[in-house]
This record gives sequence, structure tokens and C-alpha cells, in this order.
Amino acid sequence: MNYFTSLNKCLLTLLCSTLLLLFSIHTQAQNQSGIIKGQILTEDGKNVQFGTININGKYSIKANKEGAYKFENLIAGSYTLTANITGLASETRTVNLNPGEELVLDFTFAANAESLNEVLVVGNKYAITSRKNSEYISRLPIKNLENSQVYSVVDKELIKEQMALTLEESFRNVPGAAPAKTGAGMPSFFSRGFQTSENFRNGMATYLRTGIDLASVERVETYKGPSSTLFGAQMTSFGGLVNYVSKKPYDHFGGELGYTTGSWDLNRMTLDLNTPIKDAEGLLVRLNVARQTENTFQDQGNNATLLIAPSITYQVSDRLKFTLNADFFSTKGVVAGGWTTAANLGIKSFEDLNLDYRQSLNDNSLVSEQRSTNILLDAEYKISDQWTSQSRYAYGGGSYDDLYIFDFIWQNDNTVDRVLRAFTDEKTARRNFQQNFIGDFKIGNLRNRLVVGVDYLSSYRLTRYDGLGYNGIKVFEPAKLDNLPGTPVIRLEEVLSVLSARKTGQNHTKETTYSAYASDVLNVTDQLLIMASLRVDRYIGDGTTNTVTRATAGNYNQTAFSPKLGFVYQILKDKVSVFSNYLNGFKNIQPRLQPNSELSVFKPQQATQLEGGVKVDLSDKFNATISYYDIEVTNSLRNEPRNGQTFIVQDGTQKSRGLELEIIGKLFSGFNYVASYGYNENEFTNATLNVMGKRAPGTPKNVVNLWASYTIINGKAQGLGLGVGNSYVSDAFLDSANNFTLSSYNLLDATLFYNRPRYRIGIKANNILDEKYWVSDGFYARPQKPSNFMINFTYKF
Repeated sequence: MNYFTSLNKCLLTLLCSTLLLLFSIHTQAQNQSGIIKGQILTEDGKNVQFGTININGKYSIKANKEGAYKFENLIAGSYTLTANITGLASETRTVNLNPGEELVLDFTFAANAESLNEVLVVGNKYAITSRKNSEYISRLPIKNLENSQVYSVVDKELIKEQMALTLEESFRNVPGAAPAKTGAGMPSFFSRGFQTSENFRNGMATYLRTGIDLASVERVETYKGPSSTLFGAQMTSFGGLVNYVSKKPYDHFGGELGYTTGSWDLNRMTLDLNTPIKDAEGLLVRLNVARQTENTFQDQGNNATLLIAPSITYQVSDRLKFTLNADFFSTKGVVAGGWTTAANLGIKSFEDLNLDYRQSLNDNSLVSEQRSTNILLDAEYKISDQWTSQSRYAYGGGSYDDLYIFDFIWQNDNTVDRVLRAFTDEKTARRNFQQNFIGDFKIGNLRNRLVVGVDYLSSYRLTRYDGLGYNGIKVFEPAKLDNLPGTPVIRLEEVLSVLSARKTGQNHTKETTYSAYASDVLNVTDQLLIMASLRVDRYIGDGTTNTVTRATAGNYNQTAFSPKLGFVYQILKDKVSVFSNYLNGFKNIQPRLQPNSELSVFKPQQATQLEGGVKVDLSDKFNATISYYDIEVTNSLRNEPRNGQTFIVQDGTQKSRGLELEIIGKLFSGFNYVASYGYNENEFTNATLNVMGKRAPGTPKNVVNLWASYTIINGKAQGLGLGVGNSYVSDAFLDSANNFTLSSYNLLDATLFYNRPRYRIGIKANNILDEKYWVSDGFYARPQKPSNFMINFTYKF
């Protein structure tokens, strides 16, 4: 007992001694530790609210309402602090902190209080000098004025102001682009006489089976013209391509929580959360989540979506950085049907048909489920001051867990055939690997910016598909528009009964592409630049195998070359440049079996573009691009009748030419605008007789877009603003023979908003004129939303 008493006394004495020692060490450390504090000010001595201060490039804090900041418990040593304010160039200072010192370090920005108010309240959405520079379009660090290719950028500030929710809504800001959507809901648009429905993400391949929610998107980039030289053939259109850039982490804690409600029971919640990981230097994490439910303006239809989009960056050292981006998007609901007409209908537009605009002929039991997944891993290593290695891997996949799409074919004034496309299961995936070496060096006095890369892209598709009612084989009773109550509803149970009797097999399709490319921008002088690029592309198609017949068809290999050439001359350095380009695009064409049982092997279809124009960049005051283009497509397939049989020949051609204009700027403080115009003429110059000289379906001749907004910068109403936009799309044709016209439409939208540092309230009215209009996906047309409204509240932290 005495032994344990003595032991307890010893332990108690040891514990007290340890606590005294720790307290002494802590007190000493406190006495030795230092503080760096200060204010963020404007040049006229005003405090700057909510700026951020970063210390040693690893950790940031926000200044308070008085513009004050403080870093405590710092050990003695050298520190580099960087102050950041949205829309202004950062300020960096390096100081030495002595033991126990309280060091005062103020930052003064070269802006007065009024101009800073404009930046904080209006945002930086039209500061094109920095915003329009893209690391993806040329895979090189070159500015817009140095780039001979035309491209447009829609950034997050404009997206927020317009309260856009989906990718296709952002296309209304792109010169000459007519927004559309595929039958399954993937974003699509028509540009320069061609349609594109594939979308890149951060410059890498996707394989979407859903739409794209803008909650995870930082900016939307559209590159004009055939762009196969750097992006390959499988995903590029001859008219251009879309690259959406995802939101990435930043170096301080922050985020937003938003709620939106509106017409047809729209309910939407969003979360944007960003944080550095304090215990892991250089590790930043961001998460975007969006959940939305909405009914349709038609008598049947609804949709529910969920987005989860995490993003992580890890700055291992000043040379090595890893980035992981992902988004998981799912949608569940009733897919809107597509409308078309029989060839001999004899009616020229939907206005002439006996159709109730709000009638869908669909049924809410036909619920479809769709999913898309994108995962992107980047590793960037700075080899030297002149060379950087960029290793990139992307997985893009999607699935249909039952997808039901009605095609409504108008046979006469009152009879509509109901054909159903049923994808009872489908899985798709693309794996894309790129290795780029990017250099910025001189040979003699000539500056070179060079990228040399290899690209591996593999794709597969597993699909089970049934077309119920095609080829004149009636599966479901036609709808009688003069007696809709007597027309039987097509429910899921009937569809499943038909499908179960068909015993359809699954088709497996696989293809692989190996590519190598090089692109160099050469400064002949400080003002004259030449870009020369070349891609070699080896396509290997393993064909399609059916699980019932066990037969494989369509397997073939093909090699293609894609050159690119561009010239830029800066008339006024960093302000005005003239440019011209030669761009190439190609598409692989599989062999076809002719009526005489011979197998014809074809060359890749080719598109070449010649373009010239002017770019102007006067900081955030005025930015403009005007260009004229001429695109010629060759090696197209067409049908040719011979002795009562139809053969396939490869001498088809198509022409597309036009003019595009984009103007972005600021007339005065608080007033910003973006305006664009696109004019296009296109025709099939050598084709099947019924389309010879005709215009491509879905392509309008004129597209006009305008968005203007004004925000009060000072006073009690600071942050209150109004935005007004108008989009005009001229007539287009629904069919290749140009017999049926989709009428022009004019969309007038407006927003009223109140934007403060901690919250934002927005109200938007869409389609104020209540236009009834249809858009095409190149095959079918779908009615679009009439007049509607949205209300949003966002809390910022």
C-alpha cells in the first residue's frame, strides 16, 4: 500500500513538473512568436473589405469589413505575403519577422474607392484581357491577340447574371451559335453551318449521356471552325467545338449556398464549398453540389437532376502540381418527344399544323434514367524555365438505365405516328491520355512557343436498342388530333410487353485512336507571329458485335493527317491585330457494302477552312473580333442510282461561308454589354439529287445576341442592377430537302438583381414575349419553354 502511495506521489510530482515545463515552453514560444498585421487600402486611403492575404503561397485569410488582417503565432523568419482583390492585379511583399515582433504591413492598390466598388459589385465578367486567354485552345500560353483562331468565352460572372442553369443556355452569348439539344438531352449547337453535340471538359474528351449543369462550370469556351489538328476527329465538328472549364480550388476558405425557385415547380439547391487543408500544405479542396426538380410546361413531363463535382489540387513543390477534377451527374424523368413530318405532307411549318403547343402525346410512366461521369487527373511538372511536362488522363462515361424517346411523325393534318426509341440499357466510356511537352524558348532572336504531344483515345459503347414503329411497321396506334380522348395512352407496361417479345441482343462497339501532334508559334518579329501545326492520327475500329448473332461488322483502320497554319500581325502591340488561318478537320468513314456485294473502302471526310479578320483588345473598355470564313467539305458520301440500284460514292461536297462579329465592353462605370452577330450561307454542292443545292437542316442564316446590364456602384442602392438580353435566330429547315421550315424566333429576357459582398438576390423573366418556338437537333424538332420566371437567393461565405 505504501509502495503504491509513493508511486502515486512520484507520478504526481512528474506530472506537475511536465506541466510546468510545457507551460514554460509555451510561454517562451509565445514570447518568441511574432505577428504580421495590417490594412488593405485603395490609393485614396479607403479600406478594402473582404480582400484576401496569402502567406508564403500556402495559406490565406480574409480581411474583415475594415480591411484589417492578422497572422499570429509566427516563428521568426522571412515571409512573402500576397494581397488579392477580385478584378485587380495582386500585390506581393516580402518581409523579415524578428522573434516576438509585431510587424505592420499595409497594402495599397492602384485603384480608387469608386473603381474598386465597381469591381466588387459588378464583377470582372467583361475584363476580357485576362478572361479570354485560354490554356486549352492552342495548348500553349498565348494571348487572344496572338492566336490566329477565333474563339469565344462565357465566364461565370455572365452566367450568374443571366441566371443560366444549363450549358445550352450559355450558347446564347456565342456569335453565330444556335442552341439545340439532342434527343437524349446532351447539349448541342449549330455553328458555321454544322451541328456539334460532343463536348470537351478542360480540353479532354467526355462521353456524356446527360446534359451539363453549370453549377460546376467556371467558363464555357467555344472554338470556331474545324479543329481536328489539336483535338482529333472523334469529337470535333466542322463548325467548331465546345470546351467547358470546371471550377477549381482557390487558396482560402469560402463558398456560396443558393436556392432557386420558379415556374413549373422549379426547385433548385446549390452548394459551392472551398477550403485549404491546414495540416497539408499546398492541398486545396472544392466541392460543388446541385439538386434540381422541375415539371414541364406541357401536359406530361418532369425531371430531377443531381450533380456532385469535387476538385482537388496539390502543390507538391514549386515544380510539381497535381489536380483531380470530377463530376457525377444523374437525371431522372420523362424525355421530351421530337417532332418531324412525312415527306409528302405538303405543309411548310408547325404554325400550319393542328397542334396544341402544350400537348406532348407522352406519358409520365415512361421514366428514363441517365448518368454521366467525368474524372480528370493532371500532373504538371516544370522541367526548366523553358520547358513544362503536362501529363493528363480523363475518363468520361455514361449510362442509360432505360431511355424512352418518342418520335412523332406527322402523316397528315390530324394523324401522328408515334414511334418509340427504347434504349433498355447502355454503357459508354472514353479513356483519354495525353502527354504534352510545352516549351517557350528562343532560337537566335526568334521566340518559339512549342507543344509536342501524343494522344491516346479509346471508346466503347454497349447498347441494347429497339426502334418501335419504324419502316412503316405500326407498333402503337397513331394519335388522332381531332379525337385525342379516343387515342390510347402508351404506358410503360405496354412498352415492356412489346420489348420482352423481341429478345433484342446487345451491340458492343469499340474504337481506338493513336495520335501525335506538334504546334509552334514563332515570333518572326515582336508583332508578326506564325503558327504551324500538324497531327497524324491512326484510327482502329474493332467494329460492332451483336450478342445474339455473334457477328462483327464495320471493323476498319484508317490513317489521317491534319495540318493547321495561322498568321497574326499586331498593328498596335497588345491592342489591335489582323489574322488569317487555314484549319483542317476530318472524320473517319467506315467501309460500306455495295449492292453488287463489293466492299468499298473510303478516305476520311475532310473539311478545310480559310478565315481572316481583326481582333481589338482595349483592356476592359472594349474588345471585338470580326472575321470572314470559307469552309469546304470534301470526300462526303452520297447515293448514286445505277441500273435500278443505289450505290454509295465518295465525291460529295459542301460549302459554308459567313461573317461573325463579337463586341464586348463597358460604356461607363456600371454599364456592361456583350453583343454578337453571325451570318452563314451553306449548301450541298455535290450530293444526292433531293438535297443538291439545299441548306443543311437546323442551320439558321442569321443569329443576333445582345446582353446589357447596369449596376449602381455607389450610394444606398449600391449593388442594385438590371440586365436585359435578346436573342434572335432566323428561319431554319427541319429536313434535308428544305421543305419544312422552323420559323425564326426572338427571345427577350430580363433580370433584376441586388448583389452584395455577403449575398445576392436575383429575379429573372425568360421569354417575356411568350414566343412559341422550336429548335432542331438536326433530325427532329422540340417545342421550347414559353414565358417563365425564376427567383434566386445566394448567401456567400
